[in-house]
Amino acid sequence: MPALLARARRWYRRLLDGDARAERNALGVLLGLTAVLGLLPIALPYSWPPSALVLPLVVGGLLLRRGQLLVLVCVALAGGVLGAVVQDPRGVRIGVTLVLAATGVTVLAANRFRHQLGLRGTQGDSMLLELAEHTRALARLPERLLDWHFDSALAPAGGTSFSGDFLLCAHRPEEDLLELVLVDVSGKGSRAAARSTHLSGAFAMLLGRVPPEAFLPAANDHLMRMGWEDDFATAVHLALRPATGDYRLFNAGHPAPAQYCRADGGDWERSGHGGPALGLVSGAPYPAVSGRLRRGDSLLLFSDGVVEVPGRDLDEGVGRLLAAAEPVVRTWRTQQQLTRGAAERLVRTVAPDAADDRTLVLVRRLGPHSAAPAPA
Repeated sequence: MPALLARARRWYRRLLDGDARAERNALGVLLGLTAVLGLLPIALPYSWPPSALVLPLVVGGLLLRRGQLLVLVCVALAGGVLGAVVQDPRGVRIGVTLVLAATGVTVLAANRFRHQLGLRGTQGDSMLLELAEHTRALARLPERLLDWHFDSALAPAGGTSFSGDFLLCAHRPEEDLLELVLVDVSGKGSRAAARSTHLSGAFAMLLGRVPPEAFLPAANDHLMRMGWEDDFATAVHLALRPATGDYRLFNAGHPAPAQYCRADGGDWERSGHGGPALGLVSGAPYPAVSGRLRRGDSLLLFSDGVVEVPGRDLDEGVGRLLAAAEPVVRTWRTQQQLTRGAAERLVRTVAPDAADDRTLVLVRRLGPHSAAPAPA
């Protein structure tokens, strides 16, 4: 039995890899199954439904080439008609025939796209899951960095695994440099998610390999070379020196980040805007905005999906976010007391049902005196 299972697994792998002999074997098995399922309603008219002929069609739609699948669909339809004529010579049962025809059209349409991609079975699903995991790995923030706490939340529209937003992180301890990039690709749905998946890989190759001031110009050049009509991306790039708290922000048409300054009585300060969105203007400059995070300070980066409400001013949404974030960043915590999840709670509070992708990053500088009580 184990040997038989091993042979079946090897045959299935060959089938997924496009082996012609394995494909012919699969077609033969499915044609045989179709013949059996077509004869059973004739032999057992009261205990076997003719609609069972849809089963080999569904399996064939996952495994067979388009021409082979068309043969299988025709055989299944013929079997359904034959069974109806034998049982009722005066006419064909329209309902069963329509179900088989609709199933055949559906699997042929789905098979068309799988055939164009060269995918069979669940290969496409596995590939998409692997891409989603790779994108999440690129966004992984440092879990333990002395005096610092990082938290992020990515909530794609519709609760899918793919988003038009993506986050990248590169940490170079030997240079005392931590870089974060938050990118929002224009559009929504699968089109934006596909562009986001492409750009996340391309931008990840740049981040950490070019100086911070050269990252957005290089990313802009990449989009200009792609020549995507009416498509662009906004981005904000943080280059942080963890040892001192000094940072530089580079902005490409993205909502300006906000810094919580504890020493100034708990005020929020918005950074200035930089250059245009990526992919719009060739050779556009992206000037840096410099700042420093002192002990107790926080920096909030977010995409427009968190703060944008149709028909309302964007500043109103930003004010709502900062008001919700203030109790989170105002309270002192030690490194041991901090837990992840604050960013997700903020997104759920401020934009629980937004029809856009939502991303939020919270950067906090703690320090050795972070257990001190908050000032009155």
